[in-house]
Amino acid sequence: MLASRLSNSRAVVLCALLSQLLTMACATVRREARRTADEPPLEREVQDRELLEHPKCDPRWGMTFPGVGALCRGDQDEGVGLIAFGGAQLASGLAVGFSTSFSNPGATVPILGFFDLYTATALDGTLRIQRARRMPYVPQQTVSELISAPFNVDVLKSPWVWGGILGTVGVGVLYGRLTDGPYDTKNLGTRPVLFGKTVNSAVGYPVATAMGVGLFTQVGLAEEMAFRGLVQSGLTRKLGETEGWLLGSLIFGAFHATNIIFLDPQDRVDYLVKGVPFITVLGSYLGYVYMQQGYNLEGSTAIHAWYDFFISAVSFVLNPKNSPLAFSMAF
Repeated sequence: MLASRLSNSRAVVLCALLSQLLTMACATVRREARRTADEPPLEREVQDRELLEHPKCDPRWGMTFPGVGALCRGDQDEGVGLIAFGGAQLASGLAVGFSTSFSNPGATVPILGFFDLYTATALDGTLRIQRARRMPYVPQQTVSELISAPFNVDVLKSPWVWGGILGTVGVGVLYGRLTDGPYDTKNLGTRPVLFGKTVNSAVGYPVATAMGVGLFTQVGLAEEMAFRGLVQSGLTRKLGETEGWLLGSLIFGAFHATNIIFLDPQDRVDYLVKGVPFITVLGSYLGYVYMQQGYNLEGSTAIHAWYDFFISAVSFVLNPKNSPLAFSMAF
């Protein structure tokens, strides 16, 4: 009963977050990164340099919890919002985990979301230092702008983005069919199983959607800040744009090879042979969009989040009784 109440509360929190994101999804200024050291200072560079020189608290406090760094910079709205959302995820995940099991998706999903949010806010501190130092190829977006990017009409209307979402999802579904055989559709249209219980479709599908959107928005946020914002941009500064893009894509794919520790031993070779190369190609497209859009992270973050969501949604709809949200997830 406790797990059920917490799951309902988490769904309410996620729906509230999505409503806030939709409200934020309005026209924004497209901010491109500097490419040379002799360009005039950019607005965000000036702001971050001022904050770095005159912080409201020790910046190291930003590593303690999502949103604390924003409060130290004087951004109260972003700080309070991140603390509230991160706290809700962590509290609900721990409560479900201790009352049932930490392999229960009711615990795993919000805890994974919390760690992605924490990672993103920690990376944001590093990117702000780089901006303050006026380093080339550093993205100029804030965490709030990137969280809302998958819902921002100005971001989504770019052919690189909406075409990228449609293309990557279509190729992903086709690739899965070719490599793994026909999809299991025996449970198509049946009532879904969430957290080990069969629930009404009118409730189960919206709850699964809200949890998926909330989780994968944070996954896209953290991974794009890490692999495009830090890795690709860092390599570009040292090696050049094309070299940084190619090597960054290879690193993105290699990192995902570590997923084998969560797989059954009999599935690991198959994943390395089939999955990792595809992820590397997907990462190369994300890196190319990032490069083509002036090292702006919004487009690649939106593509990444929606690709993960729709691929998981296809699996859930085809077999809602045997999905990662049904019984357990690897933590």
